[in-house]
Amino acid sequence: MKRILYIALLMLVAASCGPRRISRADMEGIMYDILIQDQQIKFNPTLKPQADTSLVYEGIFESYGYDTDDFLSSLEYYLEEPSRLEKVMQNVGKRLDGEIDEVSALLDAENWRKKMMAIYQLQRDTTLPHPRGRVVDSLPLRFLGDTMHLEVPQDSLPVPHPDSLLFVRDSL
Repeated sequence: MKRILYIALLMLVAASCGPRRISRADMEGIMYDILIQDQQIKFNPTLKPQADTSLVYEGIFESYGYDTDDFLSSLEYYLEEPSRLEKVMQNVGKRLDGEIDEVSALLDAENWRKKMMAIYQLQRDTTLPHPRGRVVDSLPLRFLGDTMHLEVPQDSLPVPHPDSLLFVRDSL
């Protein structure tokens, strides 16, 4: 009886020494990282000589706690039933689409900011050298949030067009 138990224990240990199967969540992460790595290699010529070896993905596998044998064994498992790999790749695609949308939103915001700065620069360049109004000296300004409020002292003349003022610093 002890021999059978001992042999069964040895068989269990021997079977556990083989490659492990990667979970679906980890496989999604690994495939995502592989796609990102491939794109970095594609667009960076200095990385291409290093990419000629199959060890280029070893760091990705290690970051998830696996090795190349585990990945290849798991890939065979997922390829036995293509719907499994299809689910993995669909989730990777959704993750990439989400990041593309996020980057697009950031680029749109940056482009909008550049356009607004160009408009501001154009307006500043066209109004300051040739002011349409008169020079106002030492009027107190108070800023309220995103607006500016101009306070005109009682002894000053009313200003007809406050958007065309040129503010000059007091030299006295």
